[in-house]
Amino acid sequence: MMNKLLMALCLMFLTTPSFAQTPPKPENVARLTEFISKSSGPYRKIADGIWETSYKGKNLSRVLVRIATAGDGVFFIVSLFARDTLTLNQDLLLKVAEFNANYDYVKLALEKGTLDVRVDVYAHLLDLAAFNALENQTALAADAAYALMKAPVP
Repeated sequence: MMNKLLMALCLMFLTTPSFAQTPPKPENVARLTEFISKSSGPYRKIADGIWETSYKGKNLSRVLVRIATAGDGVFFIVSLFARDTLTLNQDLLLKVAEFNANYDYVKLALEKGTLDVRVDVYAHLLDLAAFNALENQTALAADAAYALMKAPVP
């Protein structure tokens, strides 16, 4: 009974709404465009308000960080696993919950199609230094989360 309750609560809190449902505000797109032009990484524009860059990880050879803006927010997202490759059981959800407890602002999020590492921030709170730091921290956390989630469950 307690296991089913824990799993239900985890699923309820880990599923996050998709950022793609709210169109980007022009001022936030302009702001991100400015940050990206002043940052060092190679960026690829995916769509209006969405960019992607890559990092080299210890556990992942390539960590793709997607940066998107929608509404009042900026989102740093790394997709780790397709959801249909995961076995949704208590052990997996416990790993997700423990990972989220260990990080202040980087979170594992179980989306409709993927398990992602996410950082959500209000656009008006970002400056260039914060943008670069959050992008880097998202990549580092994704690399660590990949190793944790890939490890066999005891």
